[in-house]
This record gives sequence, C-alpha cells and structure tokens, in this order.
Amino acid sequence: MNERMPHYTDREIVNRWALAAINPAISRLLSGKGTMDPGADGCIGFFYVDHTEGIMFRIHSLCRIEPGKPPEIMVDFENHGESLVLPSDEVAPYTLLSNKAANDHSLLEEQRWLLFYEPEAFHALRTRVDLDRFRASGYFDDASAILCPHDQETIPEVVWVRLEDQSCNGAYFRGTLLNAPHANFGVHGGDMLMVRFAEHEGERILVADTVPP
Repeated sequence: MNERMPHYTDREIVNRWALAAINPAISRLLSGKGTMDPGADGCIGFFYVDHTEGIMFRIHSLCRIEPGKPPEIMVDFENHGESLVLPSDEVAPYTLLSNKAANDHSLLEEQRWLLFYEPEAFHALRTRVDLDRFRASGYFDDASAILCPHDQETIPEVVWVRLEDQSCNGAYFRGTLLNAPHANFGVHGGDMLMVRFAEHEGERILVADTVPP
C-alpha cells in the first residue's frame, strides 16, 4: 500500500470502511488477541465514533493486499471484530473503501452493531457540519466553546464540552463540561451546560452558558 496516503478529515472517515496496512500498532493488537494471520499484510475495518473514546477503528477482516487487485480476505472475525478496536490515529497507512467496494465484500450488511454507538441524538449532532470547526481532532462529539461569566469582572474562557443532544429546533445543544475552568464560573468538570451559536465581531462562535437561557 502506498505510504503517501491522502489526508482525510475526521468527517471524511467517520462511518466509513477502510483498507489498512498492518502497522506495528495493529500488529500488537492482533498478536495480543492471538488473531494474527501470517499470510495477511492488511486488514479491513470500520471507522466509527465512540462517545467517550473518540474516533475508533474496528477490524473486521484480515486480508492480503496486492497492487491493482481487490484485497484477498484471509480471516473474517466473529462478532465483527468486537474486541479488535484501536484509536483512529494509530491506523496508517489506509485508504477508504467506496460503497461499491464495501458492498462487494458484503460489508454494508455488517453495520447493525453501529446502532449501539450512534443513537438518534448523537446522529443528529454528528451530521451538523456547522459544528465541525469547533470539534476536537479525533473526538467528534467534543466541541470547544466560550464559557461566559455572569459578572463583568471574570474573563470568558474556552472550554471543551462533550455534546449530548440538541433542542428540537437545533438552536441549542446540551453537553458535559470536560475541563474545569480556571476562574470561578460556578461550574465544574462533569456539569451540564447549554451551548449555542453567537456572533462576535463578525465571526460565528460557540458560547456555553452556565444556566439554561
């Protein structure tokens, strides 16, 4: 596989199948589980979002990669590779599979397990392209927002919020504060915040309110 792989954004890889070379990180995972096949030099897996762990890669099959040919499947794992999971940033090099290529390997039928990781509330948030510029790299459900104080003396702070759901009209989001602010805002890590879009000096920003508006 060509080491000069294209650079994919988080949005481009989420919920996509990919063909990856067995690199040291994948090799360690497979060897630790006793699932390494000496004839395989690649694997087919699925990028998905774990709400707390971030974007993960779930290994479905081991294969042999030959230039100009479809991957030759060596092993299909039971339970769709349930225990063969690693962070997306440990997977390289890889190329995304088209829906046709995934369908040729009957992979599109194997995504029923994904419903556990993407309930309706998360799906609605993850399809919001307008949130992308605020998302943490590798952690698709976490967004940066400006925490606003109630008084004029406290300086606003940028915090990270793990988004949980959105209002019916999509104007507000509810999320968990991930890091404790330096100043006393009356909130702590783990507290729930309301997040909304706002305009500041001609720029659209995300604002976190300590109480519902």
